[in-house]
Amino acid sequence: MILIFKASDNSFHLASGRLNKAYDTDEYNSVEVETFDPEYTYTYSEGAAVKGSKIVVTSEEKALYAAHKIATSHVTPRMLAYPEIGIQLDKLWHDIDSGTLDKTGSFYTSIKAVKDANPKE
Repeated sequence: MILIFKASDNSFHLASGRLNKAYDTDEYNSVEVETFDPEYTYTYSEGAAVKGSKIVVTSEEKALYAAHKIATSHVTPRMLAYPEIGIQLDKLWHDIDSGTLDKTGSFYTSIKAVKDANPKE
């Protein structure tokens, strides 16, 4: 596992199975570790990842997370139900070409069907 830290303050940024080239810059420090426990804090010091204290999640934070999860529960099903972007663009092009770039066109009706099947709560 590779841990990425912001070079400006040595704070933990992310953990990854491989080093993304975007983080191979002077703005970040990366450290390979044998084990990573996401329940603990990590900082960067003298070329090493230092495991800190266990992260404590308050009941207020848990409630906020639960509310956010409920409020955004429609997002994943919608994302999976939308046609691929290439198909959407093709529908859009055909609607423009045929003069049906309105609520009767195939682009609009296909997107509307997904939104109707996966309403926001």
